[in-house]
This record gives sequence, structure tokens and C-alpha cells, in this order.
Amino acid sequence: MTTIYLIRHAQALPLPEQDEPGWALSPLGESQARALIAVLGPLGIRRLYCSPYRRCRATLAPFAEQAEIEIVLDPGLRERRIAAVWMSDFRDVWRRSWADFSYALEGGESSLVCRARIAAAVEAIVTRHAGEIIGLGSHGNAIGLFMNYVDPAFGLAEATCLRTPEVVKILHHDGKFSWDRSFSAGEIFDGLATDFRATPGVVA
Repeated sequence: MTTIYLIRHAQALPLPEQDEPGWALSPLGESQARALIAVLGPLGIRRLYCSPYRRCRATLAPFAEQAEIEIVLDPGLRERRIAAVWMSDFRDVWRRSWADFSYALEGGESSLVCRARIAAAVEAIVTRHAGEIIGLGSHGNAIGLFMNYVDPAFGLAEATCLRTPEVVKILHHDGKFSWDRSFSAGEIFDGLATDFRATPGVVA
């Protein structure tokens, strides 16, 4: 049995003048990242893989330093590219991309492509570390689509409920993934996680 904790990054600070991979955490997000040490510590994680995007690396860095675990960057865990240009309001694209997995804006990535990419990345990591406990740092769109790969009933409503940060537990056994719905990151985590629509600059 391999245990995977999908860890969505803490609250980010999107800036239209900055390329998305370089977005930092907001001041609240930095505080959330430090608080994650107490949340992730008891889970027994000994491997950490992460999207190369700055906000993901910064989310895992305090825990990785405390636990003395190397963060391995994996481009397969990066966020879904919505469009080639800044979009402060992507609600219509978000909804349409869940209704039609082949839909994509010019220069963007469809749900089908993103789901296949992150699923392949997770499959490869599990193959390398079968039987271990692994933390995977990624993003809301990408995690939501991987959850749909694990459980096709996971859709727009469930993806919208993913917070910043978020921790989801996945099990891999006999070649199959399953979502451990009984897992809770605890009251401390519930007190620090925020609705992603509270992210500065995001239209609620």
C-alpha cells in the first residue's frame, strides 16, 4: 500500500505583471505554510515531490526543512495553464472546462490534457516509491482533475471546495488509486485553510 498526500499550495499572490510560475505566497499564505509543519509532521511523509511553481515550493519549504526532506521538483505536477494571458475572472472557463474536458482557450490546456499529465506524473512517482508515504505539492486545477481520474464522480462542485492550502489522502493498492474520504487534516488545519476565492485579485 502506498499512501499519497496531495497538498495544494497555500494562499498565493497573483500579479498580472508576473508570469504565473513566479507568483509568490501572500503574507497569509506564508503564515499558512509555517503552520503546515504541525499538520504534515504527524503524517509520516518521507518523500516530497512538488510542482516547480514558486508558490508550491514555498508552501512545502518550511515542513521540508523541519523534517529534513528534499523537495524533488516534478513539472508533471504543475498547474493547468488556463490561458496565455492574465485572467482575473476565469469562472466561465473553469465551469466550461469541467463540462467539456476537451475545451481549452488558445494557448491554454484542456482538462483532458492536464488530467492525463498529472496522472502520469503521480503514477511514475508511485512506481518509484511503492509502499512509502509521499507528499505531492500541486495546484487546485491539477489536483481536482487528478481526483476526477481517481473518482469520476469528483466534479466541479467538489473541486470548488478545495481550499488553500488543502490536504487530500489517496491510497494506491493493487494498481489502483482510491480516495480516503475518512481522512481529515484536523481542526488546526481547518482553522488555517481559506477559500481559494479569498485569494487576492481573484474574482469571487
